[in-house]
Amino acid sequence: MMRCKSLILGVVMALAWASPGTGAAPPAKNDVIPLIEMENVPLTDAIRQLARQARLNIVLDPRLSEAPFARVTISVRWQGVTAREALVALLDNYGLVLVE
Repeated sequence: MMRCKSLILGVVMALAWASPGTGAAPPAKNDVIPLIEMENVPLTDAIRQLARQARLNIVLDPRLSEAPFARVTISVRWQGVTAREALVALLDNYGLVLVE
């Protein structure tokens, strides 16, 4: 597990989820998702996906594209959590912080 206390993930709350034409709406902001599973997913992609499902617009700290984070991939499995809970757990595991 890597720790980098000075790295911050900036977040701006999404005003609305708008994806016309996709036909599939994301889970509601606080919906429990039965299963979240990722295997060998780049850390930044996992953060973006969980943030999208949590209805958050995010700004990643540019240092996430540098070592030691640049090549980090994750494999996780969560059951019965919200996307936000999963996101916070993922960030905490790598010493990252969610700032609103």
